[in-house]
Amino acid sequence: MLDAHGPPSLKSLAAALGLSAATVSRVLSGQAERYRISRATRDRILAQAASSGLVVNHLARSLRLQRTLSIGLVIPDISNPFFAMLAREVERSARRHGYSVLIADSEEDPAVEAQALALMQQRHVDGLILAPVGTPAAVASLSALGARPCVLIDRLLPELALPAITSDHRAGAALAVAHLIERGHTRIACVQGSPGTFANDERVAGWRGALSEARLPAGPELVVGGGYSIDAGRRAARALLQRAERPTAVVALGNLLALGVLQAVHEARLAVPADLSLIGFDDQPWASVVDPPLTLIEQPIEQLGREALALLLERIGGDAAPAARRTLPVRLIERASVRDLRSGDRPLPPARSPQGTP
Repeated sequence: MLDAHGPPSLKSLAAALGLSAATVSRVLSGQAERYRISRATRDRILAQAASSGLVVNHLARSLRLQRTLSIGLVIPDISNPFFAMLAREVERSARRHGYSVLIADSEEDPAVEAQALALMQQRHVDGLILAPVGTPAAVASLSALGARPCVLIDRLLPELALPAITSDHRAGAALAVAHLIERGHTRIACVQGSPGTFANDERVAGWRGALSEARLPAGPELVVGGGYSIDAGRRAARALLQRAERPTAVVALGNLLALGVLQAVHEARLAVPADLSLIGFDDQPWASVVDPPLTLIEQPIEQLGREALALLLERIGGDAAPAARRTLPVRLIERASVRDLRSGDRPLPPARSPQGTP
């Protein structure tokens, strides 16, 4: 029975519930999932703690551990489904280990990124997970963080010896090109994201390498675009569709870019894949329900988030091992957005300018 004359202690709460003090402590510190404590037990403890007025003093706990039990996450675009899903997995993993997450959106802007990193330092986060914009300014901003543990995710900064985890961007683009070549395509364009960023440049290199190996055109005239937005993809695809010799297929190096390509094709009164085959990057819930369902390269988003957090916690815990860089494999998901030119279909019609576009 709880003491009616004041708020209970952790031990008295545990005794009243018939549980160990360790179990109650783990639930109240946000580590129920980490220790595989059942949802029913967690709910009992939280309900009893709330009704009896027990308040966990996280500040005192932080001072005792000399940590804030928080981490920072800086990503380039929270509206991009890839980064939104990545942030969700990092937050879930952090919560299982009793950490809170402070999230900042750099908006693909080096100046905003620098402000976000400075904020993380002011908030005394125990560590930082960063998907960098990818410019020299990021190197300077990270250098200012000093010894604070940091893990890079999705994008790397080769100039800094930091632990990092990323997908195999180069292999993914090469896989997309190989899939198109196997189906008879010989003029394959690339709608890129932000030139100069690690992920984009690796994907462009994979696209170019696969075409060169097959002795197919891979010149700069087949690489268009700049930025990862839907509008950037639409503008890049419009330029391709207006050419006298337009490509038969496009590899779009981002999920929003693929949507932009689809919009441009529809505006031109053409169709995917009849007039233009399309492969995107990143599987999203909408990719299987758009018309046509998109063939794409899938990145292991949840694994990226979990392993980045695990790597960061090792650093926070004092692991002084050399900076590790891990590359996770990707896979191609085949749907209906690629036309097989080996089937003897009639040649594609001549290019015509988009109609009804600004």
